[in-house]
Amino acid sequence: MLAACTTTAPTATEITLPSGAGECVAHTNAVTNIYSRPSTEAETFAEADSGLTQPLSARTEDGWLGFDPGVAQAANMGPFRLRWFWHTDVRLSGNCAALPVVWGPHAGYCYDMPMDTVLVHAEPNASASVLTTLAAGQFAAVMGVSQTGWAEVDLELGNTGLGGTGWVDAQTLNLNGSACSQLPTLP
Repeated sequence: MLAACTTTAPTATEITLPSGAGECVAHTNAVTNIYSRPSTEAETFAEADSGLTQPLSARTEDGWLGFDPGVAQAANMGPFRLRWFWHTDVRLSGNCAALPVVWGPHAGYCYDMPMDTVLVHAEPNASASVLTTLAAGQFAAVMGVSQTGWAEVDLELGNTGLGGTGWVDAQTLNLNGSACSQLPTLP
């Protein structure tokens, strides 16, 4: 699997966003890549021509600017609905400093986006101890699926604030990411 971009990313305090009046808007001055995830290693969603004006709805702590592209996206939720500009690739206007800071999914990983509460077990079976519960709006990277119908999830690669791995019933999965078609089969 690919790791997130390996360059040192600036922190939110190092990025100066305009705090003018009105909606935060990105303007392209040249052909600009829009990414499916907040990383230059993510798939390119589109190339925007010069002159695009796009209202923004969120930002990551390290400088990515997100917007909802306004197209049907099946069961995508939260930051998975967004598409991303790198902050120095666009000119900004409006009150961009007020954009909410959101967690951004890493490039190269398949994520589980539970639609309802999902138990995370210590072992791949329903009688194993429960490590935590994922609620709608919490995401974890899926590392593979067992032959017995369980998916191993990495909680640290999600937005749970937890570390370690656990197992969820594969029937509960709501997947997002190009890596989902290449998940390994686990014993």
